[in-house]
Amino acid sequence: MDLLRRMVEGYDEQKAMDAIALTVKDYWQDVIRAEQNRLVLQEEVAGIETHGETPCAVVYIGPIKGLIPVYEFGIDQDSCIKTKEDLKDEEKLKSSYQFLRNVTGQKVAFMIKGHVKKDNVFMASRKDGLAWMRKRTVGEVSVGDTILAVVRKVLPDRIYTDIGGMTATLAIAEYQHGWSENLTELVQTGDHMVVKCIAINEEKNTATISRKALIPDPWEKLDLLDQSEYIAEIMGIREDGNYFRVKTKNGYIDGFLRHPRHEKLTRGDKALVKIISIEKDRKRLFGLYLRPLTRD
Repeated sequence: MDLLRRMVEGYDEQKAMDAIALTVKDYWQDVIRAEQNRLVLQEEVAGIETHGETPCAVVYIGPIKGLIPVYEFGIDQDSCIKTKEDLKDEEKLKSSYQFLRNVTGQKVAFMIKGHVKKDNVFMASRKDGLAWMRKRTVGEVSVGDTILAVVRKVLPDRIYTDIGGMTATLAIAEYQHGWSENLTELVQTGDHMVVKCIAINEEKNTATISRKALIPDPWEKLDLLDQSEYIAEIMGIREDGNYFRVKTKNGYIDGFLRHPRHEKLTRGDKALVKIISIEKDRKRLFGLYLRPLTRD
């Protein structure tokens, strides 16, 4: 129902409009305040539009559209656009457009650089937002610190995260104790992880992090007994054998066994395995396949 068209005794159109305005959040005040004070905002990339041959990421603050030109997106890849001049490079343009597609649906940080209220639009820079965040992070984060990392990209063997305007890489060997076959099966973009900073490259403004470093090592006070038999799960298949995982009181331990004579194992198989060698100093475990067990 249109509140300005109701037949109400004592109705005053201006007072009615003022009353309605109080119920609607003034998003332009938020936009202008952020622009004046160079605040870093974070919103989801809602789409990609091309303005004057320039691809732009689209974000919203309430009903107000924001445009982040690709050269203001701060893509840290040589194959992508970094300046206005790079817009002439077709290959960089193609790679940058794909990058924008990959981050669509993810939250990105940005600073507002200008606005046109009559068009209900503001212009923004992710590059400036990341630079401001990075400047603070470099001064606050040190090697050995426990920090929060947000996953931005996942590959089979590594994870790229953000720790505050700075890219931090987590290698597959630093995800957990034991065997990891493929990180894309364990982690998703947007996941939050508590990690330990194990290295910082000040020249490149990047860091190396470890999740494993904060997880208790199951090899400490190991309670597995040599020549004993345990339920195991097959975690990986290789040309020379198979990786298996067994449970201990302190977590899971991974080991290695040769291919069985009469069985062809696959990932996820459950089996009864006999421990034939425990090398605690080298954190190596070897087993012998005895028989299959039913999968869950």
